Amino acid sequence: MIEGLENKNVPQPEAEKPCPLKSGKYNPLLLAMNIVLLLALIILYFMFFKAKNSAFTNDNAKFEAKTHSGMRVAYINNDSIVSKYELVKKMHEDFKAKTQRLEGEVAAKQKAFEKDAAYFQEQVNKKTISEQSAQQIYGKLQQEQQRIMELRNRYMADLQQSEMQMNMTLLDTVTNFLKRYNKDGKFDYILSYTKGGNVLLANDSLDITNSVVRALNEEYLRKVKK
Repeated sequence: MIEGLENKNVPQPEAEKPCPLKSGKYNPLLLAMNIVLLLALIILYFMFFKAKNSAFTNDNAKFEAKTHSGMRVAYINNDSIVSKYELVKKMHEDFKAKTQRLEGEVAAKQKAFEKDAAYFQEQVNKKTISEQSAQQIYGKLQQEQQRIMELRNRYMADLQQSEMQMNMTLLDTVTNFLKRYNKDGKFDYILSYTKGGNVLLANDSLDITNSVVRALNEEYLRKVKK
């Protein structure tokens, strides 16, 4: 606060808010995939026990149980998709550049405000301006600080919206790709696996991550070159 104006309640610079993609924040893509995985596991659970209970009723039920037990399942590692998919790298680079640009604009305005506030402090200390002028300048400084705070909040909301859109685009892209990848119906289910997620152990023979990542990147690069 500027000395000599202790009772004026000059708004202080708001603490910097964290970038939406700083490490430690949950990834909405991984959360969405984990939800899909959980639903798939629930379906498999009920299908298994339904088939098991029906097996004691008639021969047709035994055939149904056999069909369910032969279900073809594969999985992909979400972390590998996020770290190796070229589209994700490009989106992260674009998001980082946008974040730096918006943060730079706010920082520049905040720096200019602090310079004006310091000059005003100096004039007050020297008593080179009248009380009326001081009140007017003080009011303008208040308005400027409020505008900076509103701009920061608007930019934060913009970045959060961009991050959400980025993750939704990635989820849709992978999901649509897997439909084409499995067009021959080789798998009944393609699940998502995340370390520390709902699945604690998975059979490596069911892991198709490398194949999917390779095909995703080949498709992405073809589109980029067009």
